[in-house]
Amino acid sequence: MRRFPPSAPAVRAFLAAAAIGACGIAPLWSESEQAKPEILGAKPGYGPSTISSVPNMAAAGPLLWVPGLDEGWTPQGLAFVEGSLLISAYRSERSGVNRGPCRVFRVDPASGRETGHLDVPPPCGHAGGLAYAGGGVLYIADTRTLFEVDLARAFDAPAPVFRAFPLGPGLKGALAGSGRGEIRLGTYEEERPGQIFTFDRAVLKALPHGAALGKEHAATVLAIPSYAQGAAAAADGKLWISRSEIGWGALEEMEVASGRVERRFAAAGGIEGIAFDGAGRLWAVSEAGARHFPWHHPFFPLAFRLDIGRMTAAGNP
Repeated sequence: MRRFPPSAPAVRAFLAAAAIGACGIAPLWSESEQAKPEILGAKPGYGPSTISSVPNMAAAGPLLWVPGLDEGWTPQGLAFVEGSLLISAYRSERSGVNRGPCRVFRVDPASGRETGHLDVPPPCGHAGGLAYAGGGVLYIADTRTLFEVDLARAFDAPAPVFRAFPLGPGLKGALAGSGRGEIRLGTYEEERPGQIFTFDRAVLKALPHGAALGKEHAATVLAIPSYAQGAAAAADGKLWISRSEIGWGALEEMEVASGRVERRFAAAGGIEGIAFDGAGRLWAVSEAGARHFPWHHPFFPLAFRLDIGRMTAAGNP
């Protein structure tokens, strides 16, 4: 993801607005001075005294602090597995360095408490997405590699065993999404639409460790909007896409057969991975306010649930 230099806040604001002006989504930079919402989990020891105001805040809750913020972990991917939120992250301590060691945190959504974590081995450096297709196997998408780990002992074993698949030409693990018996891997593009590929669990299971995963293994491919950061398949078959830079965010509901965007909503800036829980409720995570970024505005480094029925649409797609 492109990061604007800290010496040019006006340029950042102008470019963020230009990127989404045609969508009717306005970036929101003002910090909330209203009553502070309850946020579960461990509050980081840096940043403003309260989170920033974001679009559709009234539809958000519960709100959970992302684990590891004080140590420099920056959230990326999201999955909801067996009652727990899984959040992938990379660690960075320097502005402009958006790669580092990778980790997956397990969080209790009822309390915001971290209940475990697992470290993903090199060459993972960004951990842009998480995907779960059932069968007790989790997939971690990195820019050039897809990692697979058995969840049965992943958070208990000191060094869980991973399988890794280098991504072939045209594939990138910028984002990932969970599905029934399948996962999705997508590309991130700024000046043009990206693509998202669907892979059957059986195909991935049959792939030997170290073998390249290519576009020829995909069951389907679909064009997705620019600035895509996350994907989640709803029970009704619609595909939800999160889009963002730090200063703005959006959620879009797509009809898969036609690729048409049916609904669009403004969302928190820096929104990254999204996932549906077992009850069909949408969760999201935002990286806005991660410690290594040179500015903490907006400040919203949270995982949060969204009530789609209470969200206000952002005009016609």
